[in-house]
This record gives sequence, structure tokens and C-alpha cells, in this order.
Amino acid sequence: MRLVLLSAAGLVMFLGMVLVALQPATGWSWSPEHWRPLDETHPAIWASLFTGLLAWLISSWVWALKPGHIPAMLFAASGFATLAFCFSSFAPWIAVPMNEETVAWIWAVNILGASAFGIIMTCLFLIYPSRLPNWKWLSVLTVFGFGSWTLLRTFGLFQDFAEVQRITTFEMLAIVIAVIWQFRSSASDPRRRAIAAWLGASTLLGAGAFIATVAAPITLGFSAFILENYAFSFFLVIYIGLAIGLMRYRLFDLGSWAYRLVFYASASIALILLDIVLVSILALDPGQALGISLLLIAIAYLPVRDFLWRRIVQRRRATDDDLFHLVLDTAFRPTEQERAAGWKTLLQDHFHPLELAEAEVAVAEPGIGREGISLSVPGVAGVPSLQLMHANHGRALFTPRDAGVVMHLVRLMEQAETSRSAYDRGVSEERLRIARDIHDNIGAQLMRALHSAMPDRKDAMIRDTLADLRDVINNAQSPVLPLDEVLADLRAETAERLEPHGVSLRWSLQAEAGIRLVPSTIHTFRSLVREAASNTIKHAGAKRLDVHLRVTPHKVEVAIEDDGSGVDLATARLGQGLANMKARVEGMGGEFTLAQGTSGARLLAEFPHEVAGP
Repeated sequence: MRLVLLSAAGLVMFLGMVLVALQPATGWSWSPEHWRPLDETHPAIWASLFTGLLAWLISSWVWALKPGHIPAMLFAASGFATLAFCFSSFAPWIAVPMNEETVAWIWAVNILGASAFGIIMTCLFLIYPSRLPNWKWLSVLTVFGFGSWTLLRTFGLFQDFAEVQRITTFEMLAIVIAVIWQFRSSASDPRRRAIAAWLGASTLLGAGAFIATVAAPITLGFSAFILENYAFSFFLVIYIGLAIGLMRYRLFDLGSWAYRLVFYASASIALILLDIVLVSILALDPGQALGISLLLIAIAYLPVRDFLWRRIVQRRRATDDDLFHLVLDTAFRPTEQERAAGWKTLLQDHFHPLELAEAEVAVAEPGIGREGISLSVPGVAGVPSLQLMHANHGRALFTPRDAGVVMHLVRLMEQAETSRSAYDRGVSEERLRIARDIHDNIGAQLMRALHSAMPDRKDAMIRDTLADLRDVINNAQSPVLPLDEVLADLRAETAERLEPHGVSLRWSLQAEAGIRLVPSTIHTFRSLVREAASNTIKHAGAKRLDVHLRVTPHKVEVAIEDDGSGVDLATARLGQGLANMKARVEGMGGEFTLAQGTSGARLLAEFPHEVAGP
């Protein structure tokens, strides 16, 4: 209701001044047909009216939402002062006749409104965002000093309406001092520092632009750079900025907004000044002057502005690649304590908070608290939920973008933790496999060699054990091996063993190219060929050993035959080596047969197998 009433009051005043501005030179008339057309009114009238109306509406909105807040009350009062000096500034362009007394009262309202604005803004910065030392006495001194000066020059013997420019210039100096003081006093509080930066930038740009282009030149004895009524539009920067700052909306990004405002406003001022210089000094056509001004702004000012923005304002943020590598480095640290310390270090290095502590309450999503002072981080990597305080060494506030970065980091960390857990399981399973192979094969063969009384047998067992050990090591690096690679090594090993005994080797293989078999199948291959070669060397008295291997998609067939003395199947007994081969093959669901060949013994084995993937 407060907002509706104040807005309605502002619109009524606006419409009333519009009615005054449209009155004809013949005198007051309520009939629209007698009013001046809009194209015959001076544009300065509408610049003043719309600036005053918008200042009133924005300040009324702030006060309506926070009526008990003293800074909001002062802000609303400044809006009324702006409306007063804007609505009373275009008397020279009013056509309706007015007597001297009426004109004097209009100028009195103008000087009182302009001076009141400076007094109010100075008092505002004495108490907001923090109350400065001796703010009460300073406020009284401001009101009494500038108020007395204004009244003295508005009424009585020392009346001089032109003095308003000098008064507002000195009031601007007081505002500058108060803004700098506020910024320095809030250095240890990021929230207040952000408010001071935002309010200060808004005020210094808005009021400062008016003082620089109108009040200061007139005070120094020069002409105003632009028409006073047009310069009033600079005050809108103050009201838009202060509305955001006082209501503390989106304060998280205020530091950046303040600098953006400086850059954009300075570009506008530079454009206006260049245009004035080109028109007044070089006597160029206004259209040509505007084109040249825009060209100079584009090729000179904008590149400089972007350079300053990157070097002064923007902090370098880590890219997605940087964050990915940092998270991986943290997630794959060997111990949980190291991963927890790495996670905290990652947050510390990225956000540079003054304080990083465990949160009192666990959180599931990142959240910004206390208007940007704190940032909550969900628990991850064995670390409970954390709370970061005062970003960038206390010089900034946390932003919604920071919360998004934290969410991104948490998800990356969770995925990396899952991958690391899978990696750890794989390492554990591989270690277990190696341990089993060493226990079941290497250990057993070494024990057999240790207790063997025959030196030749002992040497053969040790060679077989070394070959198996190489196989275990290779399998540790690759769970499966190519068939042709395994059999090539086995063929060379077998030929090497047979050669000293005068036995030649004939080897044949039937299989599709590129087949890869699982380790259990490879072990069975190797055991069969080795034991057959050992029997040929020891018992057969043979000159040749034939090895034929056939691998189909579902089974393996092995046929080994020598040309030695053969074997009597009626009286033959399987030795330990042949018995082990038979047990290994049958354990895989296959069949093992020892038969009499054409001239010697013939060993046949057939068992199913599992083809490994590529």
C-alpha cells in the first residue's frame, strides 16, 4: 500500500508538471486544443521530468519495502530532493506567463532540492554500510553547515541562486570523503566492503558526472559542458545502484558490477565529451562528430577498458581441465588421510578463504550463507561437510558461480572416487591371482626340484619353474596373451631342450589368427608340451618329436608323438608328470589319452576353452 500511494503521488506530480509544460503562451487553459504540441517543447523539459519521476519511484520502492531502515529512509528523502530540483529546473522553457515572485519560488525549490540531496547523501554514507566514528556530530555539522549556506543564499539579503553550483560541488567533496572513509573502515568485512564499493561507485559516477560536467565548470568560471537538465539523467545511475545495494539484492557480484558500471559510464561520458569537443571546437556537423566519437571510442577506449578489466578486476579461474587434473590428483592419493588433506587443499587454493572449517550441520548441496560471506561444501572423499568463510583472502564474497564450481568439483570427486575404488579392487584381485599362481605352481615345482635326487630332473624342473615365473609376470601385466606369441615362446623353449639330446622338433598349429586365450588354457598347453618333451628325453630314445595343436572356437586339441621305443599300454603306469597332466586336463572338463603311435608313444588331449576378448 505504501508503494502504491507513493507511486500514485509521484505520477500526480509528474502529470501536473506535464500540464504546466504544455500550457500555451496565451495563458492557462484546461482545454487540450490550446496546449503546445510536444514537438514545440524543449527536450530538456522531458529529460528533467523523467529523471525526477524515476528517482522518486525507485527511492519510494526501497522505503516502502524497508520503512524502518534509516538508510532506506535517507535514500527515499534523496529521491524526493531529486524530484524537487528536477521538476523545478525547466522554468526558462515554460511558455505560460509567470511573475517574478513565482519564478523566484521555483528557483528556491531548485536550490533547496539540490543542496538537500548533497546533505542527505553525505549523512547516508556516514552511517551506511557501517557507522563511522563520531557520525552523529558529523551529521549535525553537515546539516547545519551546508543547510545554513543554502538558506543564506536562497532567502534574504545574500540571495544568489547561482551559488547552488558551488554548494553542490563542495557537498560532492564531502560525499567523496565519506565514501573513501567507509571503504577503508569496512576493509575487514567483505560484505560491508562490497556495499561500500557498490554505493560509492554508483554515487561518485552519478553525482560526480553531474558535478564534472555542470557544477564544477560553472564554479570555476566556465560554461557547463552539457545542458544542466540533460545532466540530471546521471542521477539515475545513483538510484538504480543504491536500490540494489540498499536492498542487498545479489550482493555476491557487486565487486564486478561496480567496476562494470565505472567502465560503461566512463565510456558514455567520454562519448559525450568527444562529441562536444568536435562540435564546438572543430565546428563539425553533429552527425559527423557523433560518428567520429563512436569510432574513437571503439578503437581506443574499448580495448583499454577490456585490458584493465582482465588485469585488475577479473581473477583467473581454473578451467575444467585444470579442475579435472586437480581432482584426479587428489582422488588417487594412496591413503584416506592424504585424500582428505588434498581435498581441503584444493578448496583452499581455488577459493582462498580466510577460514576453512567443518560445518556444524551436514549439507547435501552447496549453499551461500550470510549474504556471500560463507560457502557450504558437501562432504566427499572421507571429509565431512565444510564451510568456507571470506573468499579471496577476505576481499570478496562468494557468488552463485562459486556454488556451481563446488557442485562441479564434488561430482568430479565422487566419480574419481568410484574409479579409484574400482582400480583398487582390480589391483587387489591381481595380487591375489599372482599369489595363487606362485603358491600353486611355482612353490610346488620348486619343492619338487628341491627333493629330486636326479640332477637332470632337478635342472628340468628349475627351467620349467622359471618359465612359469615369466608367465606369471607377463599375466600380471596382461590378463590374456596372444596364442601365437605364447606358442612361439613354447616352441623355442621345447626345441632348445630337445637339441642337446639329438631330438628334432616338428611343430604344427591350426588356429585362426589373433586368438587370445585365458591364462588357465595357456598353462595347460605349456604343461602338456613340457611333460611330453621331458618323457621323450628321458625314456623314449627318440630322434624326433611331433607336436600338433588345433584350436577351434570351442575346444583345444593336442597331439604329441615321438618316434622312440613306444609304450606298453598293458603294463604302463602313469608317472607323476603324466598324472598331473591328466588331472589338469580332466579338471578343465577335457579328456586325456596315452596311446601307441606309429613308432612310439602318442599323447592325445582335448579340452574346452574360453576365448578371451581383444
